Amino acid sequence: MSTKSDDLEKAISKIAKIGSVLPNSIPIWMEDIGIKPASSIVRSERIGSKDTKNKTDILIEFEGCSALKISAKLSNAGYYGNWYSHQRIISEFDRELFNRLTSKTTEWANGWVENPRSNLFVGVSVSFGERTGNTFIDFSDIFENAEDIKMIICGVGNGESAANCLYISDDYPNSIEDLLEKLSPIDLQKLEDLTRKIKVVFRPINPLSEGSNRGKNTYTKFLPNQKLTEIRHIKNIRDLSELGKFAEVFPNGLTHNDVLTTLQTDFNILISRKMDIKKNWKFYSENET
Repeated sequence: MSTKSDDLEKAISKIAKIGSVLPNSIPIWMEDIGIKPASSIVRSERIGSKDTKNKTDILIEFEGCSALKISAKLSNAGYYGNWYSHQRIISEFDRELFNRLTSKTTEWANGWVENPRSNLFVGVSVSFGERTGNTFIDFSDIFENAEDIKMIICGVGNGESAANCLYISDDYPNSIEDLLEKLSPIDLQKLEDLTRKIKVVFRPINPLSEGSNRGKNTYTKFLPNQKLTEIRHIKNIRDLSELGKFAEVFPNGLTHNDVLTTLQTDFNILISRKMDIKKNWKFYSENET
């Protein structure tokens, strides 16, 4: 999380002090989700960092009624779902959607290697958010309806980790009234609007320049045509693409580091990695699961 995002969450939580009371008049959408006017705050806590699956950043609970579960973002914060793992896609959606995702990611990767702007990569991770350029496809290419995007925006279920409103602004609230004015409901209209804006974002990881991101799950992998007779050191995507193409993966938690290890061990293709002193990499053998 950036310092600015962290400061925004702190500012919201600070305004919603325990013991503070809501105004006598609150937005209709708040009443519709079970919040009562003039309710007193009994809990105000930042919970976003407690779990990577949390979509609620600030939880505000009131005496005798429903809670506000706020997803807070700066105006220029384009990501709504970052670094999705295989397991999370399967658990929150299903295997069929995973299959569509690895198919589309592989199709994109095999096209991206022809782009003169592409750097060396052996896999592509996936996020969801606003995007310009060439490293995305439309949300509707993978997902079928607004309920799918609701899980990415709000989270799954009705617990405290699933958000029920958005705070999107660079400005800090200066009062409870100002906070309520800046909040927006996550209703059907909002979801349809976000469906048009949010993309499936492809993130090809360059092993020469990225360290920790190599440990993220990849939705496609480079697959050589055959094992080379001797070790070849590959330094750019053009040389790599001459040796094979990208292929679909199974939902077994495959990472970019796993692909790099397999290329070297099984195919004699050596690609240098940016050092990451926090990790001790282990040998990985891929099996279908």
